[in-house]
Amino acid sequence: MRERIDRIKNAAEGHWPEIFASVGMDAALFQRQNRPCPLCGGRDRFSFFAKEVGGRWYCRGCGMGDGIKLVQQFTKKEFVQTLVHLETLLGLPVPKGKQGRYERSAVARHKLWAEKQRAEQSALWEKAFPLGEIDRQTPVWRYLCARGLGDLVPSRELRFVKKLACWEVPDGQNIDGAAKARLVGEFPAMLARLTNAEGKFITLHRTYLTADGSKAPVHSAKKLAAGAVENGVIRLYPAGGVVCLAEGIETALSVHALTGLPAWSVVSLPGMKRFGPETIPDGVRTIRICGDNDRSYAGAAGAYELASRLRRSRPELEVSVHIPQAAGTDWNDVLLAHGMLKL
Repeated sequence: MRERIDRIKNAAEGHWPEIFASVGMDAALFQRQNRPCPLCGGRDRFSFFAKEVGGRWYCRGCGMGDGIKLVQQFTKKEFVQTLVHLETLLGLPVPKGKQGRYERSAVARHKLWAEKQRAEQSALWEKAFPLGEIDRQTPVWRYLCARGLGDLVPSRELRFVKKLACWEVPDGQNIDGAAKARLVGEFPAMLARLTNAEGKFITLHRTYLTADGSKAPVHSAKKLAAGAVENGVIRLYPAGGVVCLAEGIETALSVHALTGLPAWSVVSLPGMKRFGPETIPDGVRTIRICGDNDRSYAGAAGAYELASRLRRSRPELEVSVHIPQAAGTDWNDVLLAHGMLKL
C-alpha cells in the first residue's frame, strides 16, 4: 500500500491544484495562502504549500494533511476509492486481484463519467455561437472591448452562450452540480475550448458574465468544466513559426493584439507548469513565453521554469521569456496602457 501511495504522490507532484480542481475545488484556493477552506468553509484559514511534496495543506479548523487526504475528505470517498480515482486521473495502473477487480470496476465507472462529461461539454460547444457570427453588443464582446480586445479577428476557439447554469457550494466555491451545491443562477458565458497535444477536445473553460459584459457576481467567474487532468491549451490563433504562450485567455489575446503573433493560453499558472513540449507542433521554431508580473513573482517564476524545461527537452527551439516591467501587471495592462509592442 505504501508503494502505491508513493507512486500516486510522485505522479501527482506539480499537478495537485489541477487534481483538486478536477474534483470540484476552486483552483484559486491554491494560488496563495490564507484562503477559504474547501472542507469547512472557513474564509481565511486554509493554506496550500506548493513548494512541499505530497500536496501538503493546513487549515486552522480542519488540521493538516496531504493531497490524497484532501481529495478523500472533499469527495467523501473511501480511502481505496480515492486511490483509484487518483490513479485513473494520473494514468497509473490499478492493482490486480480481488481488490483490483473492485477497483477496476471503479475505474470503468469513472471513465464512463469522464466520457459523459466530455460529451456534454462538446455538445455545449457545438450549440454555442462563434464570436465572428454575433453582434458586437453582446455581453462577450462588451467584456472583450472593455479590455481593449474589441478589434481582434475573432478566435475560433472562443464562443458565446446566452445562458449557462452556475453552481455554488455554501462556502462560495463553484462546482458543477455536485452534492450540496446550489444553483446560483444562469448567466451569459464565454466558452474557450481546451485541446490536448494531438488537438483533441478535452473540456471547456467558462467565463460567466453579466448583460453589460462585466464578470458575473459569483465567487469564481472563471472556471474549468469537470474533466481529466491533461496538458490542455487554448490555441487561440493557429501556430506559425512563432507561438506565444500566456496564462489567461485575456492575457494571450492581449499578446496577440500587441505583437500580431499567434498566441495560446495555458489557462493558469499551474497550466504553465504542466505545459509539455509535445504540445508544440512541427514547424514551430520560436516560443515566446509571456508571463504575468505578479507581486508574488509566481508568474515570472513559472514562465522561466517552463523556458528552462523547453530548452532542455527541445534544444532546437528558440525560447525567450517576456515579463511586464511593472509589478502587479499582466500583458492586458500593457495593452491598455501602451498599445502595439515588438517582442
